[in-house]
Amino acid sequence: MSHTLPDYTTKYKLAKIFGNVDNAELAARLGACSTMDRRGNLIWYDDFESTAANKWGSTIDPGGTMALSTVQAWMGNQSMKTVTDVDLNDDVIMEKRFHLPVDRRIGVEFMFCMDTGKPTIRFYLAGYTGAVFFGAEIMYIHDTGKLYYWNSAGAYVELTRYDGTYVNFGSWFYMKLVIDADTKKYVRLIFGSSEYDLSALNMRSNADASESMLVLFITNRAGTAAASTVYFDNVILTQNEP
Repeated sequence: MSHTLPDYTTKYKLAKIFGNVDNAELAARLGACSTMDRRGNLIWYDDFESTAANKWGSTIDPGGTMALSTVQAWMGNQSMKTVTDVDLNDDVIMEKRFHLPVDRRIGVEFMFCMDTGKPTIRFYLAGYTGAVFFGAEIMYIHDTGKLYYWNSAGAYVELTRYDGTYVNFGSWFYMKLVIDADTKKYVRLIFGSSEYDLSALNMRSNADASESMLVLFITNRAGTAAASTVYFDNVILTQNEP
């Protein structure tokens, strides 16, 4: 029943609390993996509930591992477990290639849960139009609690953390990056419960004749000479972001 009409039961219409289920609640009840920020149109996702991790490519330094796991999960029963070797800056990199979306306001989001070590989380998008390369990266260094973006000159620049939220081991944390592939600019970042306006920042860009595609890299890097364990879940690609 419309909220503007009276409730033809025993009382008048509800003034503050309505009995209908909104779309966000419906998505959560049905187990949809996009529940944190529902702007943009979802065009691909992986909730890691399949029996194999064959949707992903990988680049793994010797001694590291990447495999589905039931030990931790944000939703469902599984996530992707990444474990580096014990040397400083050892990487486990998840890779996924896409066609470049028709609408170029692109978003990528995921959940992560740190378990051991002092991980550095690197989140990199590389796009190719057939004539131009553009790249955007966000990096979180747990040892210092600092957040960085990759600027147009190829340098890492610190972002001021708004809330200073500590990323607890064993807890799931949310990250989403939105870029504009037409203007070659960042748009916004959501890190935990804070949203950052990055619309004044240019991505790195240069001439490149590689075929048109979008490549996503999610990295667990050892921040010290010890193994770093990080679980990833609910990776989502969107377009038509505001």
